[in-house]
Amino acid sequence: MNPVPPTPGTPPAFHAWNSDITASAVARQDGTPGWVSLVGDDVWWDEPRPHEAGRRCVVRAKPDGRVEDVLPPGFDARNSLHEYGGRSWRPAGAGLVFTHWDDQRLYLHHPDAQDLPRPLTPPRGNVTYGDLYVPPSRDEVWAVRETRRDGVCYVERALVAVSLDTGAERTVAATHHFMTCPRLSPDGRHLSWIGWNHPDMPWDGTELCVAPLRQDGTAGAHRVRAGGPRESVVQAEWRDPHNLWAVTDPDGWWTLHVVPAHTGPARAVTRTGEEFGGALWKPGATWFAPLPDGRAVAVHGTGAGRRVSLVAPDASPGTPLMTDLGLPCTDFVPSIDADAHRLVTAGASTLLPYSVVTAALPRPDAPDARDARILSTPRTLPVDPAWLPRPTARAFPRPAPTPSGEAPRSPDAPVHAHTYPPTHPRRVTPDGERPPWVLFIHGGPTGDHPMVYDLEIAYFTSRGIGVATVDYGGSVGYGRAYRERLNGAWGVVDVDDCVTVAHALVREGLADPRRIAIRGGSAGGWTALAALTHTDVFAGAVSFYGITDPVTWATTTHDFESRYLDGLIGPLPASAALYEQRSPVLAASHASGPALLLHGLDDAIVAPAQSSAMARALREAGLPHEHVEFPGERHGWRRAETIRAALDAEIRFYERIFGPPDEPEPGTAGTTPPTVRAPRS
Repeated sequence: MNPVPPTPGTPPAFHAWNSDITASAVARQDGTPGWVSLVGDDVWWDEPRPHEAGRRCVVRAKPDGRVEDVLPPGFDARNSLHEYGGRSWRPAGAGLVFTHWDDQRLYLHHPDAQDLPRPLTPPRGNVTYGDLYVPPSRDEVWAVRETRRDGVCYVERALVAVSLDTGAERTVAATHHFMTCPRLSPDGRHLSWIGWNHPDMPWDGTELCVAPLRQDGTAGAHRVRAGGPRESVVQAEWRDPHNLWAVTDPDGWWTLHVVPAHTGPARAVTRTGEEFGGALWKPGATWFAPLPDGRAVAVHGTGAGRRVSLVAPDASPGTPLMTDLGLPCTDFVPSIDADAHRLVTAGASTLLPYSVVTAALPRPDAPDARDARILSTPRTLPVDPAWLPRPTARAFPRPAPTPSGEAPRSPDAPVHAHTYPPTHPRRVTPDGERPPWVLFIHGGPTGDHPMVYDLEIAYFTSRGIGVATVDYGGSVGYGRAYRERLNGAWGVVDVDDCVTVAHALVREGLADPRRIAIRGGSAGGWTALAALTHTDVFAGAVSFYGITDPVTWATTTHDFESRYLDGLIGPLPASAALYEQRSPVLAASHASGPALLLHGLDDAIVAPAQSSAMARALREAGLPHEHVEFPGERHGWRRAETIRAALDAEIRFYERIFGPPDEPEPGTAGTTPPTVRAPRS
């Protein structure tokens, strides 16, 4: 290891800002609630438990407000479907059917009994189940079954039904390499699902399929009712026996449609210009819930903010199509449930951590009734709001040409970002000093970074470090055209957009041009390291389980993303030269600053060898870096001790690379930004 050397001179100004927000406080924050369901008068959801080795526990809130565990200790409601996991549990009668992480089997549990959960499926090390669905009036659970053969080299998937009584299993349908969202029609005569094949990702193109359900419980010949190579259906639910609701994007925005089950065109019922869906990373995600009267409740908005509305497509003249339900959140997890009277989801705002929220649906006799209530917040120490930054949604104009010299893609499209200034209840940045900033880069790259309460961000801003979260071209929440700016240009557009934000922060007098760092996880780690090795803009980079060698990653990663780079860079071997030109590991000797590389040793999505290769390349080039590995961690931190250790390593890294503020040259005020080193393909 070549450690990052300390910067000589006086301690950096930001380090004088002592903060009440410690790494332990961040680690104690349980994180985001997961899947939600209404179960009679109860509300059920699952929550992460960093203090219990990272397991996810299903809990329920009773009408009197009591919250209690549904799963007993030692059981973890997770699965490895597509490696990222799919819907892992559903209420089933008076019980709960779920997948247990340790063996990936299906279990049935009756929480009010004294017995432990009962396994439904046999122990098979190469099979997992996910995207669970309990069809009404059938004593079985439907799921996507994933079977791996020869390790991860060959994967089969099918929609299957498993008896909740005997565990007997049958294949319902196997039409596509990837399948999700199985649903039974209200009359029990038809079923629907969504499927797609390599090389598409689910945000590229999927098909909504409808088929008759035979007497033996299997699907007959199916018809494709929506979707296609350039249309992405991400959720579908039955509205009545003859029509489905579907979120699809034929016009470039994920909007709600009513789709006839058998013949006739789909009808858009919500406007374009905002998203009613998102990237289908986890099968089972839901952005809307149908209501028994033919209406729906739906999450919608853009990257700057989202809300939940009641959608009434058949409303009489003068009645609004959509009614905002006034939930106290600006972002929501992709899980929502509703019945005739109320809804439940989980959301957050800039001052509210992700929490489970329920609300009454408006009634004809009380159209303004909302009764929104917060049922849970993360189990963490309360934080005085004075410590929390007040973020701003920004749209930074992109230069033409881009910093790399390439003609801009969609030149009128700005770079979306959220800025979090240094914030402390008792300190301010000294006059004339520009603070250091860190750009936070989300993973995916088909993802986004919502503008919400984030104790990890506050950990840095309360120490005098500004944070900008960059929704670079390729991010969701801004329509297909913005998302596809990254097609064929991964490692170029994302890097250039980050450079654009860094330059803007400098021009506006917010950031010290020589004290800007960049950090990200997974695909965000790739962007951070590509920016470090292909530009002179950043003083250092932090990569969490990041991709560093795209050729190796494309040929060794898991099945779900094994053809992802066909669209992001180009198919191999024809595009091998582009992979080499953009590779951070091959450009390591040109790094503009030190790197901190953090990786979990059990990561099956981005192998630990990716960070090891980058560390080796930096070491061979004689460049400073740090490389830390965490046994037992996978693709993302789940354990409290890992979260603490990673934050401690990161803040020490910034202490060393930022150093004291530089004195600007007379007449420049320190506004001259660094530049990209050389054009890239």
